[in-house]
Amino acid sequence: MTPVPACDNLRADHREMEAYLDQLLPTLQRLSPELVPKVQAVVWRIRRLTAIHFEKEEQIFYPSLCPALRDLVSQLKQQHEQIRELEQHVAEMLSDPPQVPDSRWLNDLQMFGSQFHDFIQHHIVDEEDNLLRLAESQLTREDQERLAAEMIRLHDRRIVNFSGEQEPESGIEGEIS
Repeated sequence: MTPVPACDNLRADHREMEAYLDQLLPTLQRLSPELVPKVQAVVWRIRRLTAIHFEKEEQIFYPSLCPALRDLVSQLKQQHEQIRELEQHVAEMLSDPPQVPDSRWLNDLQMFGSQFHDFIQHHIVDEEDNLLRLAESQLTREDQERLAAEMIRLHDRRIVNFSGEQEPESGIEGEIS
């Protein structure tokens, strides 16, 4: 079996995140108190995916590119921080929602949740259109395979760490692992 290059590993992460983002946005657009549990579950899944993905990038992928692409890597790291901050705010809202959410709380969740969606989507586009394209021209096949192997090991370790967390119950469409 031919190893998957590191860039393809990151693209696969993006597709998995987008599957949940594609559920999040329409749910937020028609948000009601009954849909809050679905938003909780989808955001939980996205947070889990971004935590692993960002760690792969920051600990493995970016350092291999930093000397040549320092400014771009710095910009993408800043995007990670913005996403983390917004993600934390949305998670705090969802960790203890009002028993009967009022329209103001629902509007805030809709606004911050939509912004969370947009920030991640923007980051994915920036990364794929800029960083991954440049990385593919700079990294050798062997480098790509070595980085991918490191990413897979990190992913497997992190999944074990997440296995003890309680996932919110919801009506998430399809199981994506």
